[in-house]
Amino acid sequence: MTVLRKILVGAVALPLAIGFGTAAQAQQNAAPAKPGPDPDALAALNKMGEALRAMTAFTVSADVTTEQVLDSGQKLQYGGDLKIEAQRPSGFKISMNADHQQREIYYDGKSITLFAPKVGYYASVPAPPTIGATLDVVKDKYGVEIPLADLFYLGTDPTLTARIQEGFDVGPETVGGLACEHYAFRQKAADWQVWIRTEGPALPCKMVITTIQDEAQPQYTAVMTWEAKAPAQAAYTFTPPANAHRITVADLSAPAAK
Repeated sequence: MTVLRKILVGAVALPLAIGFGTAAQAQQNAAPAKPGPDPDALAALNKMGEALRAMTAFTVSADVTTEQVLDSGQKLQYGGDLKIEAQRPSGFKISMNADHQQREIYYDGKSITLFAPKVGYYASVPAPPTIGATLDVVKDKYGVEIPLADLFYLGTDPTLTARIQEGFDVGPETVGGLACEHYAFRQKAADWQVWIRTEGPALPCKMVITTIQDEAQPQYTAVMTWEAKAPAQAAYTFTPPANAHRITVADLSAPAAK
């Protein structure tokens, strides 16, 4: 594995529930028997997408927990902090911090850069002029999954809700002192849950993603807080430190890479 792939895989590895109740309550909140997602649950998702789309500048901070499954089947959990600062349509900075690694991702409307501060390596590639198109490019060409990328897609990409096979309303809960409604969804590759604010803008307070294609079903959890502000566009241009080393990135879509 090249140094770059190690950095990219590390960036993906970092990314992003306390429940009480009786058995009777659990049965009351069970998924509906009829197939397909509940229309009210889909309507809540669409409302959340509208709230996200309305935020042209935002900062979201998240307390994240990632599970790693060992060959023995034992699960390990890693905690960390994730911060996304964004200006639509063409700028963001993502900072990921954990005890074992740090990663920073910069996008300024012209290029996207992944930087590993602890080891001093960074990689930059040209990027399209919008956030959505850039997320597609780095995923398809370079195999990089941006943490919580769906926060940029929801409300703009109708195919996201089209992929949902099941969905239902679990019920009201409190997350970080905020009143939320808890929803559960299922699609081909993952089960996921979202807690959406019921007072003020319908923003997500918490997300849990379970990878069901893996028998061990590892989970990624992010508990989020939001601010309707972000730095100016200049903050998203990466300036390498004096001791940083640039490395190249392989285009996975090229014939040679395949």
